[in-house]
Amino acid sequence: MGNSRFGVHFSRPATIRHSSSNNRGKPRHIRQAPSANTEDGVNRAEDRFKYDFKEPLLDAGIANMFQVDENMLTVVENLSTGFRLSNGIAVYGPLLLVNNEAFTLKIPPPRPDAASGVVTNPLQLLDPEALKVLDVVTPKPELLVVGGGANISPLSPAARKYLTSIGLNVELASTRHASSTFNTLSEEGRNAALLVLPAGVSTD
Repeated sequence: MGNSRFGVHFSRPATIRHSSSNNRGKPRHIRQAPSANTEDGVNRAEDRFKYDFKEPLLDAGIANMFQVDENMLTVVENLSTGFRLSNGIAVYGPLLLVNNEAFTLKIPPPRPDAASGVVTNPLQLLDPEALKVLDVVTPKPELLVVGGGANISPLSPAARKYLTSIGLNVELASTRHASSTFNTLSEEGRNAALLVLPAGVSTD
């Protein structure tokens, strides 16, 4: 894979267990994802764009963080700079969930254009290389739910073209609504994937 403006954050995996296909699709009681502007009681609004990436960047689009056991992997809380997942792990920065696996994407936070001052949502600059996993996983998801942070954001033309080419439908929403939609689909046994920016990301 060639050099990309989007790097990768590789985290050490948590305890790895293989998921049980016998339990896939069974409904479970999982909290839908509320929005949150605090983490552990501390207001994080002032550092909403400061992703906590501590590992060196590698030349790839995505990295497998961990696998889970028979429990479905969903979002239980939207933090301003990340997500708390149903396995108890907090993930910071943009997140991709597919087939009970979590991937973290090194997508730069929004920055104003030097000339015009216009702020562009990072999803509008998304490199399709970061989405290649969606075409190689088995089973292949039928829908990608995309959360653009505090607001809805379109994907980059290149990313949208790539998703169309692999036959993947896309639903756009704010991160809070995208997480809740993904959770509901998972409980219903639908094979959906989730791509979300942290809820605190805004271009306003």
